[in-house]
Amino acid sequence: LHATIGASVGGLLALVLATQYPDRVKNVIPISAGLETTPLQFLHNFEQTVAILDDPDFRGGDYYDGPHPDRGLALARMIGHKTFVSLEAMADRVRRGVVAAEDHPEGYEITHPLESYIWYQGQRFLERFDANTYLRLMGMWQHFDLIEEVDPAVDDFVDLFERCAGQQYLVFSIDSDVCFYPDEQTRLMRVLQRAGVDAMRITVHSEKGHDSFLLEPGFFAPHLQQILG
Repeated sequence: LHATIGASVGGLLALVLATQYPDRVKNVIPISAGLETTPLQFLHNFEQTVAILDDPDFRGGDYYDGPHPDRGLALARMIGHKTFVSLEAMADRVRRGVVAAEDHPEGYEITHPLESYIWYQGQRFLERFDANTYLRLMGMWQHFDLIEEVDPAVDDFVDLFERCAGQQYLVFSIDSDVCFYPDEQTRLMRVLQRAGVDAMRITVHSEKGHDSFLLEPGFFAPHLQQILG
């Protein structure tokens, strides 16, 4: 395999593939990812899961013949969305003012542009996602364990990555990322260096936050083209 590439949680999966098959993967490119689920991510994921499970319409996941757990799913998205967009980008997006919403929190009037923005993000999410599917993604992220998945017999991450000495890594960071903070890529680079793996890191300077790899592909494409040939 010439390369395995993944962004965000996809970057975690790229590391699984690379360490499971070190002799079959040449280039490894994790984008805005890390070695494991961080405590902050764990808490955010837990909050989103509880928001969905506590919706009376969830009914243990058997809701397809009745009302869907829209309140819970929208709240989950509002909780998670804050980690995908930088605060600067969010503030810039809300300058248009308050957008009147047909649906709104019971007993609460939306009066601030930030409230309007995050409420809209939750409502829009309902058009393209299913609560059960979202819970499966949260569960995978919540319980991700690279060592347990690949080789529980190793002592630590350095021990795990020593088998990858023949690979080349291109690690992307986004300086405004508050989902996988740049410190997570710093830790990954230290592990790779200690394991004797050839690795290079590129930090993308962006105001878009974690979603930069979706919104600004031009920052990433030239480097990808170079390593992919």
